[in-house]
Amino acid sequence: MSDKLVSLSEAVSLINNGDLLGIGGMSLYRRPMVLTREIIRQGIRDLGVLTFIAGLPTDLLIGSHCASQIRSCYVGFEIFGLAPNYRRASENGELEIIEETEVTIVLGLKATLLQVPHLPTRGIRCTDVMKVRKDLKEYTCPLSGEKLVAMPPIKPDVSIIHVSMADRIGNAHIDGAVWLDEDLAKASGKVIISAEKIVETEEIIRAPGRANIPHFMVDAVVRTPFGAHPTSCFPYYTYDANQIRKYLELSKDQKGFSEYLEEYVYQSKTHEEYLDRVGASKLSKILL
Repeated sequence: MSDKLVSLSEAVSLINNGDLLGIGGMSLYRRPMVLTREIIRQGIRDLGVLTFIAGLPTDLLIGSHCASQIRSCYVGFEIFGLAPNYRRASENGELEIIEETEVTIVLGLKATLLQVPHLPTRGIRCTDVMKVRKDLKEYTCPLSGEKLVAMPPIKPDVSIIHVSMADRIGNAHIDGAVWLDEDLAKASGKVIISAEKIVETEEIIRAPGRANIPHFMVDAVVRTPFGAHPTSCFPYYTYDANQIRKYLELSKDQKGFSEYLEEYVYQSKTHEEYLDRVGASKLSKILL
């Protein structure tokens, strides 16, 4: 089996301009932040972003002019407030927003896995989602006569997912909540994994649930301790509330956001430099 452990820049080079990018994790939890920052450094443009509950990585990509389309059912920072770059871009008409619900994302990915032209749902039939999604079609079930909505497949070109641990050949294990990451990996053309630690395959075999994402789905693995910072990664650390507040405070306007990018993305050319800039004392405060 091939060794898929590569550098951060090599892994992100698998992403092309115009790709539909799936982002793993959810909200403030286990987001692939190290991969997101490298996408910005490499200047990848015109990305579509598909993510279940969008947060910091999505807002960063929008503000950096890397993302031009968003597919999600929520974009924000939970208790910390709204997503400033998403709000500015949407209000200014700079962003294509494809309205999703939890069920449309789930069924879209499942339709890709099953290799069918659509999957049926009834829950959104009488909602305003039907008014803004021209690709959703109502039809009559030939078996029951019931009115249903056909949900077309969603196939990301590439997905980035942060995990608790992985081995060198690409087997990836997620501790705690998995959310949609398994289906996201299965439905994607390419999968890039960032991992808190690289372990022997035997350790993943012994882990509860074993490999949530098996090696044959994975194209690249990057070792990145604290790779989800400032979001959390169970069972190692929680989210960094102070750093998230700093991001939101600076990102109130474009000038402040540019200052944040300069300090935490462009001047921190490697993940190690980013961790040095954040500071070991700050990181120690979020350890679980």
